[in-house]
Amino acid sequence: MKNESFRNWSVVGGLIRKDSKILLVANRRRGKLHRGKRGGVDWTPPGGVIDEGESAVEALEREVYEETGLRASTWSELVYGVSVNFLKQNMALQVEVFEAIDWAGSLVVNDPDEIVEDAEFFSEKACEVRLKNSPVWVREPVVAYIKGEIPSEKSFSYIAVSDKAGNLIVERRQ
Repeated sequence: MKNESFRNWSVVGGLIRKDSKILLVANRRRGKLHRGKRGGVDWTPPGGVIDEGESAVEALEREVYEETGLRASTWSELVYGVSVNFLKQNMALQVEVFEAIDWAGSLVVNDPDEIVEDAEFFSEKACEVRLKNSPVWVREPVVAYIKGEIPSEKSFSYIAVSDKAGNLIVERRQ
Protein backbone atom coordinates (compact mmCIF):
# COMPACT_ATOMS: atom_id res chain seq x y z
CA MET A 1 0.00 0.00 0.00
CA LYS A 2 1.42 3.36 -1.02
CA ASN A 3 1.78 5.96 1.71
CA GLU A 4 0.10 9.12 0.46
CA SER A 5 1.65 11.36 3.12
CA PHE A 6 5.26 10.76 2.00
CA ARG A 7 6.99 14.01 1.01
CA ASN A 8 9.90 14.14 -1.41
CA TRP A 9 11.74 17.49 -1.57
CA SER A 10 13.84 18.28 -4.64
CA VAL A 11 16.35 21.00 -3.87
CA VAL A 12 19.23 22.62 -5.72
CA GLY A 13 22.34 24.35 -4.40
CA GLY A 14 24.95 26.62 -5.98
CA LEU A 15 28.66 26.83 -5.28
CA ILE A 16 29.90 30.29 -6.21
CA ARG A 17 33.54 31.32 -5.96
CA LYS A 18 35.10 34.77 -5.94
CA ASP A 19 38.86 34.34 -6.20
CA SER A 20 39.58 31.77 -3.48
CA LYS A 21 36.45 32.59 -1.45
CA ILE A 22 33.13 30.72 -1.43
CA LEU A 23 29.65 32.23 -1.08
CA LEU A 24 27.49 31.15 1.85
CA VAL A 25 24.11 32.46 2.95
CA ALA A 26 22.74 32.72 6.50
CA ASN A 27 19.37 30.97 6.87
CA ARG A 28 17.09 31.91 9.77
CA ARG A 29 15.19 28.85 11.02
CA ARG A 30 12.15 30.65 12.47
CA GLY A 31 9.73 28.94 14.78
CA LYS A 32 11.38 25.54 14.62
CA LEU A 33 13.53 24.10 17.31
CA HIS A 34 17.03 24.21 15.84
CA ARG A 35 20.07 22.95 17.70
CA GLY A 36 18.22 23.13 21.00
CA LYS A 37 16.83 26.66 20.59
CA ARG A 38 14.15 28.42 18.60
CA GLY A 39 15.05 30.24 15.41
CA GLY A 40 18.75 29.46 14.98
CA VAL A 41 20.87 30.48 11.99
CA ASP A 42 22.86 28.13 9.80
CA TRP A 43 25.07 28.86 6.79
CA THR A 44 24.75 27.03 3.48
CA PRO A 45 25.45 27.60 -0.19
CA PRO A 46 22.55 29.48 -1.81
CA GLY A 47 19.72 27.40 -3.25
CA GLY A 48 16.26 26.11 -2.61
CA VAL A 49 13.30 24.02 -3.67
CA ILE A 50 12.77 23.22 -7.35
CA ASP A 51 9.27 24.40 -8.23
CA GLU A 52 7.00 22.28 -10.39
CA GLY A 53 7.86 22.74 -14.07
CA GLU A 54 11.37 24.10 -13.38
CA SER A 55 14.60 22.41 -14.31
CA ALA A 56 17.29 22.21 -11.63
CA VAL A 57 19.30 24.97 -13.33
CA GLU A 58 16.25 27.25 -13.75
CA ALA A 59 15.48 26.84 -10.04
CA LEU A 60 19.11 27.47 -9.15
CA GLU A 61 19.29 30.68 -11.18
CA ARG A 62 16.06 31.92 -9.56
CA GLU A 63 17.07 30.98 -6.01
CA VAL A 64 20.60 32.41 -6.31
CA TYR A 65 19.22 35.71 -7.61
CA GLU A 66 16.53 35.92 -4.90
CA GLU A 67 18.93 35.07 -2.09
CA THR A 68 22.05 36.93 -3.23
CA GLY A 69 21.29 39.34 -6.09
CA LEU A 70 23.85 37.52 -8.27
CA ARG A 71 23.05 36.33 -11.78
CA ALA A 72 24.80 33.17 -12.90
CA SER A 73 24.75 32.58 -16.65
CA THR A 74 26.68 29.29 -16.84
CA TRP A 75 26.71 26.32 -14.47
CA SER A 76 28.94 23.26 -14.29
CA GLU A 77 27.74 19.71 -14.58
CA LEU A 78 26.58 18.18 -11.31
CA VAL A 79 29.31 18.62 -8.67
CA TYR A 80 27.58 16.28 -6.20
CA GLY A 81 24.19 15.07 -5.04
CA VAL A 82 22.85 14.56 -1.55
CA SER A 83 20.01 12.32 -0.42
CA VAL A 84 18.57 12.35 3.09
CA ASN A 85 15.86 9.91 4.15
CA PHE A 86 13.96 11.09 7.23
CA LEU A 87 12.56 7.73 8.27
CA LYS A 88 10.12 8.74 11.03
CA GLN A 89 9.08 12.00 9.34
CA ASN A 90 8.02 10.16 6.16
CA MET A 91 10.13 12.51 4.06
CA ALA A 92 13.09 12.45 1.70
CA LEU A 93 15.36 15.26 0.54
CA GLN A 94 17.22 15.14 -2.78
CA VAL A 95 19.77 17.87 -3.47
CA GLU A 96 21.66 18.58 -6.71
CA VAL A 97 24.66 20.92 -6.38
CA PHE A 98 26.32 22.81 -9.25
CA GLU A 99 29.15 25.34 -9.46
CA ALA A 100 28.70 28.72 -11.14
CA ILE A 101 31.11 29.13 -14.06
CA ASP A 102 30.09 32.69 -15.03
CA TRP A 103 28.27 35.08 -12.72
CA ALA A 104 27.88 38.82 -12.21
CA GLY A 105 26.33 41.31 -9.83
CA SER A 106 26.66 42.57 -6.28
CA LEU A 107 25.46 40.86 -3.13
CA VAL A 108 21.94 41.99 -2.26
CA VAL A 109 19.77 39.84 0.00
CA ASN A 110 16.10 40.13 -0.97
CA ASP A 111 14.74 36.67 -0.20
CA PRO A 112 10.96 36.60 -0.77
CA ASP A 113 10.75 33.65 1.66
CA GLU A 114 12.48 35.78 4.33
CA ILE A 115 14.76 32.90 5.30
CA VAL A 116 18.09 34.19 4.00
CA GLU A 117 19.25 37.19 6.03
CA ASP A 118 22.90 37.53 4.97
CA ALA A 119 25.26 36.48 2.19
CA GLU A 120 29.02 36.67 2.23
CA PHE A 121 32.10 35.26 0.53
CA PHE A 122 34.34 33.40 2.99
CA SER A 123 37.82 31.92 2.80
CA GLU A 124 37.81 28.13 2.71
CA LYS A 125 38.88 27.99 6.38
CA ALA A 126 36.16 30.48 7.40
CA CYS A 127 33.58 28.42 5.44
CA GLU A 128 34.43 25.38 7.54
CA VAL A 129 33.89 27.44 10.72
CA ARG A 130 30.55 28.86 9.48
CA LEU A 131 29.35 25.39 8.45
CA LYS A 132 29.84 23.91 11.95
CA ASN A 133 26.19 24.63 12.89
CA SER A 134 24.79 23.54 9.53
CA PRO A 135 23.13 20.16 9.04
CA VAL A 136 25.68 17.38 8.48
CA TRP A 137 24.23 16.74 4.99
CA VAL A 138 25.20 20.32 4.09
CA ARG A 139 28.49 20.54 6.00
CA GLU A 140 30.18 17.29 4.94
CA PRO A 141 29.68 17.67 1.17
CA VAL A 142 30.70 21.36 1.13
CA VAL A 143 33.84 20.62 3.17
CA ALA A 144 34.63 17.71 0.82
CA TYR A 145 34.23 20.13 -2.12
CA ILE A 146 36.54 22.68 -0.45
CA LYS A 147 39.17 20.00 0.15
CA GLY A 148 38.82 18.49 -3.34
CA GLU A 149 37.54 15.23 -1.83
CA ILE A 150 34.22 14.69 -3.63
CA PRO A 151 33.74 10.90 -3.95
CA SER A 152 33.94 9.45 -7.46
CA GLU A 153 30.22 8.58 -7.39
CA LYS A 154 29.50 12.28 -6.63
CA SER A 155 26.93 11.39 -3.99
CA PHE A 156 26.37 11.68 -0.26
CA SER A 157 23.59 9.63 1.33
CA TYR A 158 22.19 10.01 4.86
CA ILE A 159 19.53 8.46 7.08
CA ALA A 160 17.86 10.68 9.69
CA VAL A 161 15.78 9.48 12.64
CA SER A 162 14.47 11.20 15.76
CA ASP A 163 15.21 9.80 19.19
CA LYS A 164 12.66 9.73 22.02
CA ALA A 165 13.63 13.28 23.05
CA GLY A 166 13.00 14.57 19.52
CA ASN A 167 16.68 15.05 18.63
CA LEU A 168 17.55 14.33 15.01
CA ILE A 169 20.21 11.64 14.64
CA VAL A 170 21.83 11.58 11.20
CA GLU A 171 24.13 8.87 9.87
CA ARG A 172 25.96 8.81 6.58
CA ARG A 173 25.44 5.70 4.46
CA GLN A 174 28.47 4.41 2.62
